[in-house]
Amino acid sequence: MENKQNKTSKAKLQANKRYQDKHKKEVYRNQKKSRAKNFILNDARIDELNYFSELINNRMQELKNNNSN
Repeated sequence: MENKQNKTSKAKLQANKRYQDKHKKEVYRNQKKSRAKNFILNDARIDELNYFSELINNRMQELKNNNSN
């Protein structure tokens, strides 16, 4: 077998780890966004997309109402 090397430098891996440790909430939020986007783009059926559309519209209205107060 061929010995595959990691193309990412050790310094970059350590920097990524430090960032992830320091910004746990942002990293978690980005993971959730990525999973949601991938589900919508690759796996969702039309009924699910309609349901999500309703949820999005409700959430947008809620945010608009909160910002106007």
